[in-house]
Amino acid sequence: MRPSLNRRLVARLAAGVLAVWLAAAGWMGWRALHEIDEIFDQMLVRTAAAVLATVPAEPMALAGARLPPRLLESDREAHRPTIVLRDASGRMLVDSDAFPALASDRRRPLRTVDYHDRRWRVLQRADAAGRYTIQVAAPLDERDEMVRRIATPALFALLGLLLLLPPIVYAGLRGGLSPLRRLTRRLVEADAPLVPTLTDARVPVELAPFTQAIDRLVGHLRSALDRERRFTADAAHELRHPLAALRLELDLAAGADAAACQQHLDRAQAALDRMHRLVGQLLLLARVEQAGELDDAGPLDLAALAGDALREVSERAAAGRIALSLDTDGDTHLDASRGLLGIALNNLLDNALRHTPPHGHVAVRVSGDAGGVRLCVDDSGGGFADPARLGERFHRPTGSVGEGSGLGLSIVQAIARLHRGRLAFDRSPPGGARVMLDLPRSGG
Repeated sequence: MRPSLNRRLVARLAAGVLAVWLAAAGWMGWRALHEIDEIFDQMLVRTAAAVLATVPAEPMALAGARLPPRLLESDREAHRPTIVLRDASGRMLVDSDAFPALASDRRRPLRTVDYHDRRWRVLQRADAAGRYTIQVAAPLDERDEMVRRIATPALFALLGLLLLLPPIVYAGLRGGLSPLRRLTRRLVEADAPLVPTLTDARVPVELAPFTQAIDRLVGHLRSALDRERRFTADAAHELRHPLAALRLELDLAAGADAAACQQHLDRAQAALDRMHRLVGQLLLLARVEQAGELDDAGPLDLAALAGDALREVSERAAAGRIALSLDTDGDTHLDASRGLLGIALNNLLDNALRHTPPHGHVAVRVSGDAGGVRLCVDDSGGGFADPARLGERFHRPTGSVGEGSGLGLSIVQAIARLHRGRLAFDRSPPGGARVMLDLPRSGG
């Protein structure tokens, strides 16, 4: 049987109600017995006081009086107590039932004793002058009968309430869970691949966090799907051009002479190389964007990594007559991925060299403070014409040169997000572009 939230709630509420019912029934029974005990004892005390108030001052006067041998009778119907009156010497003066004398105990005038196969509640006390000793006794089965008469209707009422509670609780829970069933129907009846927004004014407060979490999840999925669709469309668009160029050059090479064929093959090789770079960057971007955390993070000196990256591009910069410089300031150590930050540095330097004219300058500065480490790459090129779109996939700024794919800054931005860092753009002092990568000490 599948788990049921409704059955679970009913079972737990029924267990709680049963426990409360048993506690209430036990408390009512105990309280009724306690109150009747007090009433019973008070009846014995008042009876003794009334009898002692009517007897003469001298026991001999009472002995000479013509009193019936049974002043009061004790029977189940009349519920009359048994009264025994004795003088100071123990001589019985009044005897409504020959109840035996008990040992005198001033601290405990009321006692429970067994007599003639019955349990009795007995009050034995002397008058103020010490001339008389009176016993007033009543059988406890009369008290038990009073308890039954009082407690039974109350217990039957509680039992009826207990029997009525399960269907009432079930109906209440079924009605209370109707918003959850309505929410389920909305999810089942949704025609779109992703359900619409679930949180509205009709959603109860208790379900609002749940629906809001689903809405956030659906929003993330919708954004991811939109990115993937855009990524696929852009990739197909970008790959179409080198593929068309490759096919065209190969077709032309098939019918050309040796010299022209070699030219067509060289251009086909260039298109193939561009497509190879594009596919490699696409795979890298997909891997970085899908990564949820850094698996290879470790201690790293960003200044040293920047020096290695500059040495790798030094020959290319020398060929283009571009000067390189590195400046460091403060503590540049952090926990980060050496491989990913190396890719980010190579992309930033590649962009800077691509847009810097001959006899230009590319300056790299790495500085650290208490908040983190900043990497700043300045060039003396033409700067950014449309900085608002920087970082978009396949976006190449106006005036771009070379065979760039427009994915370099997108990859750097994804690496920055993975390190919980930030990528910013500005104008460099020479008038070119400035790219700033801010990284926390412990990222990802």
